[in-house]
Amino acid sequence: MSRPRTPASCARCERTDVRLATTWPEGRICRRCYQRATRIHGTCPACNIHRLLPGLIGGEPACRDCAGIPKDFHCTRCGREDEPVRAGLCAHCCLTDDLTHLFDDGRGQVAAHLQPLFDALTSQKHARSAKIWLTVNPDATTLIRALAQGELPIEHPTFTEHPTPRRVAFLRELCIEHGLLPAVHLDIERFQSWLASKTALAHPDDGRLITQYGRWVHLNRMHHLAETGQLKKGTFLSAKQSTTVALDFLSYLRAHATAPTACSQADIDNWLTGGPTTRSLARGFIRWAIQHGHMPAIEIPYRLAKTTPVITQQQRLEHIQQLLAPATALRPLERTAALLLLLYGQPLARIARMRLDQLHTTDDGITIRFATDHLRIPEPFAGVVRAHLDDLPNLNTSAHRENSWVFPGVQPGQHIHQNTLMNLLREAGIDLRGAKNAALRELVLQMPAPIVADSFNYSYTVAEQHRRNAGAQFTDYRAKRMDSL
Repeated sequence: MSRPRTPASCARCERTDVRLATTWPEGRICRRCYQRATRIHGTCPACNIHRLLPGLIGGEPACRDCAGIPKDFHCTRCGREDEPVRAGLCAHCCLTDDLTHLFDDGRGQVAAHLQPLFDALTSQKHARSAKIWLTVNPDATTLIRALAQGELPIEHPTFTEHPTPRRVAFLRELCIEHGLLPAVHLDIERFQSWLASKTALAHPDDGRLITQYGRWVHLNRMHHLAETGQLKKGTFLSAKQSTTVALDFLSYLRAHATAPTACSQADIDNWLTGGPTTRSLARGFIRWAIQHGHMPAIEIPYRLAKTTPVITQQQRLEHIQQLLAPATALRPLERTAALLLLLYGQPLARIARMRLDQLHTTDDGITIRFATDHLRIPEPFAGVVRAHLDDLPNLNTSAHRENSWVFPGVQPGQHIHQNTLMNLLREAGIDLRGAKNAALRELVLQMPAPIVADSFNYSYTVAEQHRRNAGAQFTDYRAKRMDSL
C-alpha cells in the first residue's frame, strides 16, 4: 500500500494550496511567485547589469544567468527581457497586437485619428496595466472600436451622452491628454451634472432657486477662475458643499412650513444653533437670496473658529525625524509632501498642485519657490525631495503625456488629489492642521511676518495672525523693555 503524496509547496511563499508554474534551482515556484519574479527589473547584485531579475541570490533578486535559471525570458519579437505572456511574446508585444486589432479602422490599419492614443498606450512602461484596464472595461473597448471604425465621432458629447458615461470617463480624459479632444474644464462640467442631479431630487421650487444660485454664483465664479488659470479642485468641492447646505436650509424651512420670502431672524438663529457648525456655510446662499429679493433682509453671522489647532514644537520635530529615518515605511511621495507641510507650512491643496518648475536642481542642491523667492532646501531634506523626483509616481502608464506636476495623479494630465494626500499623511499619524499651524508659528518667530508672507505665499493678515498666536507680541514687548533698561 503506497503512502499518500504530500502536496508540494512553493519554494518562495511556502504555500501548498497554490498552482505550481515551474521549477527553478531553488525549487518549485507557484504561479503567483513566478509572475512577481518575472516582473522585477533592476541591477543584478552579482553581475551589476540592469535587466530582468527573476532569481534569488542571498534573498536578493538576481538575473537568470547568475541565479542559474535555464529559461530565456527574451521576447522572440522585440528582444525585451520580460515575463512571457503568450507564444514567447512579452506584454508589450501582446498589447500592441491586441490594440492593433482594437484600433482597426476596418481596412486593416490603425485608425489615423486615434494614432496618438494608440502610440501612448503601446509605449507606456507598464503594458499590463493597459491590458487589465481594457479587459475589465468592456464599455471602453466597445467605444474605441466604434471610434476607430467611424461609427461615432470623437467629440465630447460622444462621451458625456454615453449610456454609461462614468465607465468611459477615463478614456475621455486620455483623449484630452493626448490631443484627440479639445481641453475642457472637467470640474465645471462635473459641477453642472452634479447640480442637475441634486436639484432634480429637491422640491421643484427649491430646485429652481438652487439652480439659479448655482449658475449665477458658483458657475460664474468657476468660469472666471478657469479663464484666469486659477480654478482649483478646492473650488469645485467648496461649491458642492455650499450648495448642499443651501438645499438643506431650504428643506429646513419647508419642514417648518415657511417659505423663503417669509423667513425670519428666528428661523436663521434656530437653523444655526440646531445643527452642526457646517450650517454656517449657507451664509453665501442666504446673502445672495436677500440681494435678489428671494428672502427678506435678515442677519446671518460669520462663524469664527473658537480654537486654532496646533501641535507642539516637540511633536513637529518628532514627525520630521520620523520622516528622515531610513527605516520609515513611507514612500518618497509621502515623505516629501509631509516635509513641505512640516517645514514650510504649506496647505495640502497647494502641495498637491505644485509644479516641477517650482523646484530647481543645481550642483549645489535644490531650491523651491512658493511665490517669487527661491528658497534653498537644506540637507538632509533635499535628499528626500531628490529621491521623490527620481521616482515620480503614476508615470508608468499613458496617463501623462508631458508631466509637469511634482505629485502626478492617477487621472490623465492631473495632479494628485488633495484628499489622497490628506489620507496618506493622516495614516502616517500627522495632525494636518496642527502641523501646518505649528510650522507657520515657528517661521514667524524666526523672521518678520511680511517676509514669511512674501516667501511662503501667505497674506500679510494670515502671517501677522500667526505671529500674534505664536506670542511674538510678548517677545517684542520684552525686547523693548530690555532695551529701555
